[in-house]
Amino acid sequence: MTRLAGLVLAQLRRLSRRHWIQVGVAAGIALAVVAVAVAATHEGSVREDSLRRGAAALLLLGGLSLALGLGSAALNLDAQSGHFGMLRGGGASRPELVAGAVASRVALLAAVVAAWAVVLQAGSLVLGMGLDGPLAVHTLAVLLGLLIAMLAAAAASSIVGPVAAGIFGGAIYVVAQAAVNLKAAADQGLIGTADVGVRILYYVAPRTVTSPMIADLQLRNEAGPAAPRVEINDNTVIVPAAGWDTVGWTIAWCVLLGLLCAAGLRRRPLN
Repeated sequence: MTRLAGLVLAQLRRLSRRHWIQVGVAAGIALAVVAVAVAATHEGSVREDSLRRGAAALLLLGGLSLALGLGSAALNLDAQSGHFGMLRGGGASRPELVAGAVASRVALLAAVVAAWAVVLQAGSLVLGMGLDGPLAVHTLAVLLGLLIAMLAAAAASSIVGPVAAGIFGGAIYVVAQAAVNLKAAADQGLIGTADVGVRILYYVAPRTVTSPMIADLQLRNEAGPAAPRVEINDNTVIVPAAGWDTVGWTIAWCVLLGLLCAAGLRRRPLN
């Protein structure tokens, strides 16, 4: 356990020194400030919607970029560069190498999202709206979806290069979002003969977690790029907030993808 903690901390130090991560964190903070500034130009419920819309866009689009960047290089680069080989020679086992690489990235992603969220919550206080509970819940919901994308990219990174791994992680996120949207459409009778296939996808594939905040914004077509209104054959699909079953299912998929990271690196040569 002590060696694993050391591996995690060492990876965190290496990651924190990477220029693109520092730029991404700073850019996210700057965009959070912009979202607050834009919201300040409105009043009442419009101000609240504006802040939440900007926050949702930052957390999803900025967070997804960070998650895929972290996951796509989780295992392949260190395996090829000889860094893992050096640690292996020092006594670290392959499971410890995977756990250190993945856990450090999970911790970093959570820390960055939390930093952005703190700026957004501070902005809500400055604008006189108090702490935004629905936004806090939405932040946690988005983080779960980001973990699915990052861990999928990390699992792929044990086999392929960063670009392919990033594409795979993004594709898994798209499938997870599609499973939720299509299930909602099926429940409303908008799918037709594809209903059975959609339900199979929903109960097998990973899912994103729809927060009550984003469900409300999407229903009113106020969510912006984070959750545009879903339409099938000119019919609006009402995507409900996720239940605890979806939260549990998503966490289970995160665990599974973490195990796949270890399985992928088990037979990979370490330089």
